[in-house]
Amino acid sequence: MRNKMEARGKRAISRKFFYCLLPVACWLLFFAVVSFAEGKIGVKTVAIITGDEIMGRFNQPSGLFFDEVKKRLYVADSGNGRLVSFDSEFKYLAELTDEGMKLPTTLVRNKEGQFFILDSGKAEVIFIDLENKIVKSFPLTGVPSGKEQFIPGRIAIDKGNRLYMIDKLNRRIIVVEPTGEFVREISVKEKDFFGFTDVKVDESGNVYAMDAIAGSVYIFDDKGVIVSRFGKRENRKYALRFPTSLAVDKNGLIYITDQHAGRILVFDKKGVFQYAISKPGAKEGELSSPSYIFIDNERRIYVIDGNRIQIFQEEKEGNG
Repeated sequence: MRNKMEARGKRAISRKFFYCLLPVACWLLFFAVVSFAEGKIGVKTVAIITGDEIMGRFNQPSGLFFDEVKKRLYVADSGNGRLVSFDSEFKYLAELTDEGMKLPTTLVRNKEGQFFILDSGKAEVIFIDLENKIVKSFPLTGVPSGKEQFIPGRIAIDKGNRLYMIDKLNRRIIVVEPTGEFVREISVKEKDFFGFTDVKVDESGNVYAMDAIAGSVYIFDDKGVIVSRFGKRENRKYALRFPTSLAVDKNGLIYITDQHAGRILVFDKKGVFQYAISKPGAKEGELSSPSYIFIDNERRIYVIDGNRIQIFQEEKEGNG
């Protein structure tokens, strides 16, 4: 009898020990999978731009765009109230300042090479024609009134030159023609939705928008209908802590800068985590406060990180 009791006791201890180790084993397995995914990605730092004696230093840059035609990088240097350009090797070229532009924060370029810039200081979108040296306010027509005043947030542009502007206080995205005429609005009817903080459009017209406070990413089709949503903290192991910006590459992968994690997290369109880039820190290749991301056709990743811009080149196995 005593031997049976001892055997039962040993089995009970073994089961208890197994159940205690199970969460640890699962965590180690998850870590191994993530580490393996990260290990499949090679990323090198192409350039770090902070400024020089000629152009001075960046002061709170908040938006950028790489012109694939002219091979130039344009940066909205918000704190200095200017638009700064760099050549294909990221050397300083010139800057644009204007009395009609106070606090440029986001910029996009149309097919004709003209820019639309969000001026947060004046709470309006500015149209800029660099060749003809035109800087003027971009008028909107036919936009339905919201409950609150229209305060534009970040903007995006599609291949048809339509603009997608975040209406921050009314928690919607306004879509307008190149003339400024209203097309439609995109909104979310959910209790836990706090408002859009970033927006991008892919080649097919799909719209990608982010709610930083809720830690959620929404994907809409070209008609503004929700296709999928992911990233909510209560539904994910690899949750977004405080996403600040997103970009979509040619393969449909979604790159998200997570400011609190100090990393770039990559997901597919279904919201399945793929891998992470960089790590928290202030050294070269590390991210301390990532706020904006852009990907060009050569798969270079541009990240605004505090008062510097880091440019990474992603090299996947088998792709050279």
